[in-house]
Amino acid sequence: MEIEVAMDRRLIAQHALVVYGYEKDARYEEPSGCIDHYITKHRVDGEGRLLEGTPLSREMLRRICFLVMPSLQIMEYIPDNVLAHSPGTAVLWWTPGGQRRIFFTKETGLRSGIYPLPAMLFLALNRTLYTWALTVTKRPEPGTPIYHSPFFNVYEGGACCMGNIELPESASPAKLHEWERAFFDGACNGHITPKLQGIEPCKLWRAIEKKMDFPSEYLVPCGTVADVIKSAAGRPTPWT
Repeated sequence: MEIEVAMDRRLIAQHALVVYGYEKDARYEEPSGCIDHYITKHRVDGEGRLLEGTPLSREMLRRICFLVMPSLQIMEYIPDNVLAHSPGTAVLWWTPGGQRRIFFTKETGLRSGIYPLPAMLFLALNRTLYTWALTVTKRPEPGTPIYHSPFFNVYEGGACCMGNIELPESASPAKLHEWERAFFDGACNGHITPKLQGIEPCKLWRAIEKKMDFPSEYLVPCGTVADVIKSAAGRPTPWT
């Protein structure tokens, strides 16, 4: 995040947040629903000393977030293909199947050209792009099955190896085309092979070149859309 500071104005410490965390002890089992952190808000006097503190409420947190991230107050149009959105952090969307130009490096032995693709699920999370395959022809629901991507350069967990490709600065519904362009404009190489069933990756791509439909019987299931949402929500940014 970039912060602009007015050079003709002096910044003065007015408030401070103190984050308390529990010491982990392997001898004790963490109770369900137990919070990991506790935050208090303190006034700061003219000498920079912390004064009395009060527990940080949701409303205080909302105001603080708006102070340092004004973009959180901006209303944003949500396209139909967006499935879930966490402002400034994550956006989950899908694309229908169809033909598209795909690029391959010489080391794969495959030709760049027009190939049929399955419907795809994308997740942009903290400037990392993830993708999976879908077999649906309509907007997926939380219980819709997802499959390992048939693309090269995608790890088994869905994370895309983007190399030195420049990525969009934010995970926003307004940036979907930029995320997709970053993915499809890159050239697939053989460093990370896709997980398929019943066929070798290169043989599959050779067989479907210039075909109309992607053969979904070769895709390997790996969960549901709900699993992706739960996993994304369970990856908070650490304090340190």
